[in-house]
Amino acid sequence: MYCISISHKSAGTDIRKKFSFSKDIQKAFAENLISSGDVQECVTLCTCNRTEIYFCGNNNSIRSVRKMLSEYSGLSEPDFVQYIRMYTGDNALKHLFRVSCGIESMVIGEDEILGQLKDAYKLAFENHTVSHILNIIFQSAVTCAKRIKTDTELSKTSVSIATLASNEAFRFCENPDILIIGATGKTGSTVLKNLVSHKNVNVTATIRERNTIFSVSGIRTVNYRDRYKYVRESDCIISATSSPHYTITADRMTDFISDGRKRMFIDLAVPPDIDESISGYNNITLIGIDYFKKLAENNNNIKRDSIECSEQIISEEIENLKKRLALHEFLPELENIKKKLSGTDFEDLIYKMKAGLDSESFMNILEFFRNYGKD
Repeated sequence: MYCISISHKSAGTDIRKKFSFSKDIQKAFAENLISSGDVQECVTLCTCNRTEIYFCGNNNSIRSVRKMLSEYSGLSEPDFVQYIRMYTGDNALKHLFRVSCGIESMVIGEDEILGQLKDAYKLAFENHTVSHILNIIFQSAVTCAKRIKTDTELSKTSVSIATLASNEAFRFCENPDILIIGATGKTGSTVLKNLVSHKNVNVTATIRERNTIFSVSGIRTVNYRDRYKYVRESDCIISATSSPHYTITADRMTDFISDGRKRMFIDLAVPPDIDESISGYNNITLIGIDYFKKLAENNNNIKRDSIECSEQIISEEIENLKKRLALHEFLPELENIKKKLSGTDFEDLIYKMKAGLDSESFMNILEFFRNYGKD
């Protein structure tokens, strides 16, 4: 297995947004890779902080994936090659497992990534771009992440980007009026739940469809088309959509923020939802998702003691996974081997293994049988 990664660890928002593909584009991307003949299986993971391609293929597969990334991002390979990280074999497995449990996240141990990983796998499964190898690998990664969440403190009282953004809004204004754009999305809905858990807050959420139902109460809903009108009433505006276009543009803002009121704009989207030019207005504070990387550092330091334990669990789970994959590959040969061994004396088999194996492998087999004989 291979993984090509572009994440918050290697690239800023300006680069990551080029690789922030919608679900339809992710499906087309994976289908085109499979049709190239160089890639047999593929899962694409796209979040605010990372775009990663997990794939199995031949010797040309890496070149095919990089070429496809260039086509879909609009960047030439020389323009983005410095921002990618490449993982192969055991390193790719380890990276996936670290991603699944949140060790590789901007906020270590955050919960959202596991759901995002499961959704990425589900999309690939439904799109028939995965087979038995990535099926086993991704299911094992999910199982490992759940075990780490149960057996370690890594995800206990985790602080996500959504939580940090909510807290930032309350630091800006004690009793804020908040407008949230994209409250029906994954990040937006988490922000919304965090906001309404506070006292003395008025939350307005934009909706595109009248029959939209939220799982939380106590919020006002308004039509997305009227969002600028409600910017005027708000102390803090949070946008977290998956739109490829701005939800807030500078040229539309002038008539709505001319009152001199201090406002904070929080942009949690990649690509950005909010036109950066609005930061040029007086009394406007604009912060994006990379800003929260610094806020996450204290949280991450607290969790670092749990990483060593998590790494041990990952090693154990990868060892089990590799044995599962080896057995899966071996099973078609099992019946033929059983027939050949049916008339073979056990002592003869031991001497054949002695002749055919290196010393370490042979000693491991002898130790296995020694312990087996004691059971």
